[in-house]
Amino acid sequence: MAVDDKIIAALSEAVGALQRDAPRPLPAGAVAALADIAVPGTRVRIDMAATAAIGVPLITVEQSRDDTAVFAALTRRQREVADLIVQGQSNKDIALSLGISVATVKDHVHGILQRLQLPSRVAVMAAARF
Repeated sequence: MAVDDKIIAALSEAVGALQRDAPRPLPAGAVAALADIAVPGTRVRIDMAATAAIGVPLITVEQSRDDTAVFAALTRRQREVADLIVQGQSNKDIALSLGISVATVKDHVHGILQRLQLPSRVAVMAAARF
């Protein structure tokens, strides 16, 4: 991912906030700076364990690829379910989110696995990320 000036500025501000206010888990200034670059398809991760180990904030920015191509073979509803699977939601959570029964979610999950020729929910998550 090419890092533009806006992302660099936001990361610089976040790192500064982390360095100025280290005792707190995540300073408000860091959250505010990162919110500017937290757009759909971008993952911003602050590794606090690594930060403690190396003494400086470790922040990674990852641009996700478009899930549309991966899920192109799915129906609209199957894509909605697949998106929620990718977010790590359980069948029960998906059912509540979409206002459908758990049995219907299971049917959609089965259809997704068949259409994408994948063996499991974890494979759906991996396919969306890589």
